Amino acid sequence: MRLCFTSLAYPELSLAEVLERAVRMGFDGVELRVADDGVHLKPAPPIPRTQLELLKSYNLPVPVLSSYLRLSEMLSDDTGSAFQLASNLVKLAVEIGASGLRVYGGEFPKDTERVVNGYKLLARISGDRGVRIMIETHDYLADTSNIAELLGLSDELIFLYDPANIIYAGGSHGEAFKLLAGRIGHVHLKDFVWRGGRRVFTPPGEGVVPLKEIVSDLRQSGYEGYLSVEWERFWHRDLAGGDDILPLYRDYLRRLI
Repeated sequence: MRLCFTSLAYPELSLAEVLERAVRMGFDGVELRVADDGVHLKPAPPIPRTQLELLKSYNLPVPVLSSYLRLSEMLSDDTGSAFQLASNLVKLAVEIGASGLRVYGGEFPKDTERVVNGYKLLARISGDRGVRIMIETHDYLADTSNIAELLGLSDELIFLYDPANIIYAGGSHGEAFKLLAGRIGHVHLKDFVWRGGRRVFTPPGEGVVPLKEIVSDLRQSGYEGYLSVEWERFWHRDLAGGDDILPLYRDYLRRLI
């Protein structure tokens, strides 16, 4: 297993500064957030030449582009803004050599086939370009009953596994992993405690997320992908800065690996 972190940790930094830190801290790659705000990439190919040259100069793997595309918004044909966004994201991933694309299930309708069909359509868009589509265990799909329902409709689905989201939704790593083992393409790791009825992120090993068990289970299942530290400072600006927290996660996870 290898280590990376998501650029969510550095909302205040440029792409160049994020890449520099990944190299300096000894991470094996960097997961890049791609959104309309342009921090740190915008889903509008072609990628600017300066950014492309920057990425090539660091020669740092990008295992996943984290997008905000929702599969439930994909139509059955090549129309609609979601389809255009999907096409743009796949082109962008190919341009920078990203091996995976994170998407959300989105609103979880009573007819779960809508999400599955959206996944299959996006998989056809990516075709043989080497970009794996991964649904994050997030929102409705942090609920293990919804995951099970989705898996009952298709054996093609690949997931970005975020056990902290599962626990936050009231589930457990154990029950989720039984469903997802063998279908995991990428992993988000973070730790948290409950404080005043809300989730407060912590350094590794200080919260309720069983990181040791998670890494052990991944190893035993044969998982060889990335563990990505998802320090959500982009959404929670009161969190410690990436320069302070990422080395703690790096050292902790390397010991577990």
